Amino acid sequence: MTISAAEQPPAEAMTRTEAAAQAPVTTKGPVRRWLRRRPVRRGMVVTHRWLSLVLGLFLVIETTSGAILLYRAEYFRSTHGDLYQHSASANPITPQQAVDIVTKAHPEFKAAWVSNDGGILAVGDPAFADIYAVDPGTGHINGSANIDSGVMGFLANLHDCGLTCQDDPGYVSWLAKPVPTMGMAWLATVTWGSALLALLGLLMIFLAITGLITWWPGFRRMSRGFRVRAKKGRFARDYDLHNVIGIIAVPMVFLWGVTGTAFELPKVEDAWLAITGGHSADPNRYSFTADAAPSNAVDIGVDGATKAALQRYPGEIHYLQTPRGPGEAAYYAVSVSNGYAPYNYRGFFSGDVMVYVDAHNPAHTSVVGDAAAEPGGNAFYDKVFEPLHFGWLANGWWRIGLFVLGLTPLALTVTGLSTWLFRHSTKKRKRQAANARAATAASADVDS
Repeated sequence: MTISAAEQPPAEAMTRTEAAAQAPVTTKGPVRRWLRRRPVRRGMVVTHRWLSLVLGLFLVIETTSGAILLYRAEYFRSTHGDLYQHSASANPITPQQAVDIVTKAHPEFKAAWVSNDGGILAVGDPAFADIYAVDPGTGHINGSANIDSGVMGFLANLHDCGLTCQDDPGYVSWLAKPVPTMGMAWLATVTWGSALLALLGLLMIFLAITGLITWWPGFRRMSRGFRVRAKKGRFARDYDLHNVIGIIAVPMVFLWGVTGTAFELPKVEDAWLAITGGHSADPNRYSFTADAAPSNAVDIGVDGATKAALQRYPGEIHYLQTPRGPGEAAYYAVSVSNGYAPYNYRGFFSGDVMVYVDAHNPAHTSVVGDAAAEPGGNAFYDKVFEPLHFGWLANGWWRIGLFVLGLTPLALTVTGLSTWLFRHSTKKRKRQAANARAATAASADVDS
């Protein structure tokens, strides 16, 4: 919502030198006068302003909730301290043993995944909602919890799903209904909630681009683009603050816009990858077909899958998903991190490379997400662009900077609204003064 130099502040907010420098230059000919008015630039300013005013509240809700969610994993650990009690041991239990312990103690619980998080082994259900925490040092079950409940669960549903995740707090059924396709097949999977998120993502892209263009003061006046006239009145102060905050936030606003839109409209990701030298993302990249197993085949188990995954891609196991069940694909999905790990702070589902392992043939594996095997554009998107959106590539201290940037749309809304209200009230006062002068002149004519 950057205010440009084309939107001139009232004369009382400017010095005489500034007013003279910004005064219109008289030119001959209607075409030259039209060009001097810079209609395209002014059109950008007006569109930028009104889109911000109309959709600004939704955008602020989306970005502010995202800023809070940067600390979702830390919030869960701090509010569930009893689950994270663990003891040191020279021979900690394995993930398979953790699954066996939970299954034995709670036979009604379907163990679908196991994760190494905060020093404990978390065993979760197929809905990725309920977990049992196991102390790897003693094998003791510390307790259970729902990882999607509470305020953070609501904010995640709002920010990530547009309130369309049915099992999370705040679900709104009509937002989960599909939008009219209008003959376009790619809209078949788009719901009203995801359409709103895509619209906000596109708005962020537009505001970032138009904000940069309208802010640009030129090379000679570059310093003016970063000044704040704190003693020139409310309008000048908020006008400058809006510009400075906006230009600092432009890179992240653009990043959030591209990645946020791409989550809902994959064609946007394909377009970005094409621009940056990558190739379209394979929609089936996270699929794996296990071999047909003989009737006497034995499942290799969690520990066998872990061993096979590390042989294929050495590193540290963070998360493992077990085979889904009878009649479905029999394979393990193992998330591994090695060296540079931009997804290390993702909470329960961290890890950067996914290794698929056939449940009956440990030699049959597949690796997805290895940056060395991808074009530069794809590797940059997967390992920098996307994890930066969520803050997964930085620890809690470094994420403070991202948190502050996440609040910039709120600051831009406040300063932008302040300057708009000032301009509106100034115009109103001028109209009232003009009407008063006209009434006085009319009264004088009558008296004469």
